[in-house]
Amino acid sequence: MELTALKEFTKNLNILYVEDSLTARNIGLRMLNGFFKNVDAATDGKEAFSLYKAYYEENNKFYDIVFSDLEMPIMNGEELSHLILNFNIEQEIVIISGVKDFNTVVKLINLGLKKFIPKPMEEATLVEILESIVASIRKKKIVELDKEELEEYNRVLKDREEENQKLLAIKVKELEEFHYALEVSAIVFKTDLQGTITYANEKFCDISGYSLSELIGSKVSIINSGIRPKAYYKKLWNKITNNEIYKGLFENRNKEGYLYYMESTISPIVNKDDEILEFISVSHDMTQLMNSLEAQKEAEKSKQDFFTNISHEMRTPLNSILSFSALLPKYLEGNEKALKMVDVIAQTGDDLSKLVESIIDIGKLNSDNIIINNTVFDTNKEFTKCFNLYQDKADEKSIDYKLKIDQYLPVSLIGDIQRITQVIGILIDNSIKFTADENCKILVSVLYDDASNKLICEVKDNGIGIPKEDQEKIFEIKQIDGSLTRSHEGAGLGLHVASKLLKLLKGNISLKSIPGKGSLFSVEFPLEQN
Repeated sequence: MELTALKEFTKNLNILYVEDSLTARNIGLRMLNGFFKNVDAATDGKEAFSLYKAYYEENNKFYDIVFSDLEMPIMNGEELSHLILNFNIEQEIVIISGVKDFNTVVKLINLGLKKFIPKPMEEATLVEILESIVASIRKKKIVELDKEELEEYNRVLKDREEENQKLLAIKVKELEEFHYALEVSAIVFKTDLQGTITYANEKFCDISGYSLSELIGSKVSIINSGIRPKAYYKKLWNKITNNEIYKGLFENRNKEGYLYYMESTISPIVNKDDEILEFISVSHDMTQLMNSLEAQKEAEKSKQDFFTNISHEMRTPLNSILSFSALLPKYLEGNEKALKMVDVIAQTGDDLSKLVESIIDIGKLNSDNIIINNTVFDTNKEFTKCFNLYQDKADEKSIDYKLKIDQYLPVSLIGDIQRITQVIGILIDNSIKFTADENCKILVSVLYDDASNKLICEVKDNGIGIPKEDQEKIFEIKQIDGSLTRSHEGAGLGLHVASKLLKLLKGNISLKSIPGKGSLFSVEFPLEQN
């Protein structure tokens, strides 16, 4: 369809657009306003669903299209789509997302969604999606017109029998055309009540690799990949034999043994007494999409493996650097200039060692290779030891560095003390790094809440603080200030590792910060007393 004709059709459609990012929302609205006159915008899924219901109540009709971002803090796109489809199963929904997670896409497809626009949204992709939706809307309108005509024909059936016969012939012709369209656009096959294939179209033969004579009379399990457990197919069979429709994504294996993917709708075909005669499966080939997603997943894994391997390889030379820099001061007594150089080598080597460990930890966290080892530990001893590790760093910057352990803190607790102190250490190190050199104070507090059985640790400083708009970003793998001339060093990995570890430990973190006045990080760990 030409762009002008497309815009002529879409200008009268009513649109709901959901995007939590102000910048992305403004960009998206500018693009959508080029196609639609009526665009309502929402900032999250909860607001969007309220708008959706209000629009229906006021207009007695639904939005023509819903465009929704997938990742939103208050009701994400998947949850919103589920609510909308429960309200209106035929709603056209387009998901806008930068996520490439295989499992997320499969969940969305199984929900009935198959229209996606990657971020950032581009006009060419939007046009392609709109052409598909416009075709669908036109088809629905044709079906609606057909229903209205049929109702009219039924009202005058007794007086216009001959005319109705002519109209019936027209309908039969349209049905044949629809059947032909289905045959050339979808993968279709039918089975009897025992699961034996009784019909297969050319597309099914092509994708399965079997000839028509090989398929007819064979059990549908001939294309079973063996990936899904038998219980899955038992559940599917129970549903369709209960006269219900089943929709899902299937991994099948062709005659040559290669996997292919089909998004299928399996429906019972019943007689006038609602008795099941056979089953029909209408499918679309999803192999290219699924292979692309799998390739992206493998590429991400290869990248992570590369960085993890490099990090491991760096450990050996780093250990030598740190060992020799620790020994050198004995041989350089009196040589202040050389001692300062050795001190710089030791400090930068230590920083690099922490960076390597952070990269390794990220690799383990991303691949779920970190095992939580819960043991009984001495609270006073472990937290004092963790605090003392950073005393020298604090002294170098003349920081008023203090530890406050609550007098009612249990003597011992049960948990993974190595990972707990790793999180606390990251917060302390970060606080020292971003605290000014004069009149600086850092207070580390440790206490235990008996009511909730949670260990609470707070790290408070009077450092540079963090602007409100940047407070969520600090837990991602990125620097707030990405310039090469930034005044504070660091790769921006520590807080990302801490937030990942907290999820693993079932803990949480909160932040209060005022630019120029300081920050307060508070972490909670659910721990039982010994």
